Amino acid sequence: MEQTIQIETGKSIRFENVASYRARMKQSEIDHRLGQFVAVLKGSGAKRNGPMISATFAIDHDSEEQVLDMEFMFPVDRPLDLPEPYGFKPMFQLVNAVHTRYAGDPEGLDRVFTELVDYIHRNKMIQVSTGYTLSIQPPAGAEPCFDVYIVVNESIL
Repeated sequence: MEQTIQIETGKSIRFENVASYRARMKQSEIDHRLGQFVAVLKGSGAKRNGPMISATFAIDHDSEEQVLDMEFMFPVDRPLDLPEPYGFKPMFQLVNAVHTRYAGDPEGLDRVFTELVDYIHRNKMIQVSTGYTLSIQPPAGAEPCFDVYIVVNESIL
């Protein structure tokens, strides 16, 4: 059963000490690459200090499968000096974003993004970022939960 999403505007999020990994990868490589990133973070001794944040910047198709330009980020408890191809951001912040919370099968996130983009266009807003997904830890036995943000320009044209 499809749920109706509740959309909020003017939302902000901010995280300090954010480890990041951005790369082009095939759909079939995502879990492996994410696992490698998590292993590097565990090896550094840093502790996660917030939700996993992900964003998809582009989707291309090769002859076999989709190739995605993706970024994964984890807030951690301290600054890190990570080896390439990983990075560190002292701060990650989104301001003036359109937001919704979605609980359910991650496959449904495509519909959520479509609804947010439709809302942005209907309300004559200007999208200035890709969509960012925060993986929220649900209570035991509950469906997976995600906060989705897309930053819009505050200007009225």
